[in-house]
Amino acid sequence: MRLIVHLGFHKTASTHLQDLMNRNSARLAERGIWYEGQQGYPAHHAAAHALMRGDSARFEAMCVDALTAGCHTLILSSEDLECALFNPAVPALIEEVAAAFGIAPVEWHATIREPGAYFESLYAQLSWHSFADALHMFSEVMKKGVLFMPEPFLGEHATPYWFYCFDYQPFLQAFAGTGRHVIVHDYADRAPYPGWRMVDRLGALEAMVEPAEDAHGNHRLTRAAIVDHFQARLHEIVGADEWGAVENIVADHVTTDLQTVPTLARLIGNRFAASYRAAIHEFGPGEPTRSIAA
Repeated sequence: MRLIVHLGFHKTASTHLQDLMNRNSARLAERGIWYEGQQGYPAHHAAAHALMRGDSARFEAMCVDALTAGCHTLILSSEDLECALFNPAVPALIEEVAAAFGIAPVEWHATIREPGAYFESLYAQLSWHSFADALHMFSEVMKKGVLFMPEPFLGEHATPYWFYCFDYQPFLQAFAGTGRHVIVHDYADRAPYPGWRMVDRLGALEAMVEPAEDAHGNHRLTRAAIVDHFQARLHEIVGADEWGAVENIVADHVTTDLQTVPTLARLIGNRFAASYRAAIHEFGPGEPTRSIAA
């Protein structure tokens, strides 16, 4: 049995693809492809977050289920596994578990997006989940080619950390340099949906009968929603007595961010355009094929 690890990345319609696979998991299983069905949100975030903490129990259970079902392919999908490029313990643990169950080969799939558009979309998304400071994000990305967010929000079952990659080619090359089979899909190659070639490689496009639910996608937030979420996240940690002292500061900050994000995104897009093209050239899937579905 082979393992397909879908790393995301973030903001590349991963949720849409996950929803498709989740809704059609029974049809995929009939074709020997195991996508562990999820209640509610369709991604394998719980298993991914556990792996990010060094706990493989949930992933091991998925392996058992796939083997019990007699499938030839297991798919693990969570965009939070974008961290695998930066935390070597995560892919090592996945590979260790796969080897223990006799699962081989392992393919690592990532969908990447034009870096400027990625930055602009990510800023909007982070205002919902955590705290988005456009200038801090910009400085980190321009300096390091990656944005790291430790403990974006707290709680027993919260995401432990996030990594967001913008300088795609060197980080993907380093990840693949250990002998890993890395396949990169272009978000712009989005008909019928971004990442479709991963499904096509398995000969499973025709299994996607039930469409994804639009509500499950992380669509771009409106300007008003970004402002509301940004203020709400800060209000959560600032008491009612203190809020009056910072309310105008917060409003001015997010207004400035929204004015500057397009310019910052353009600069990031220019800085990493060559890296984006090189990653597609080096790791792109090439022409669609159904040859590995046997």
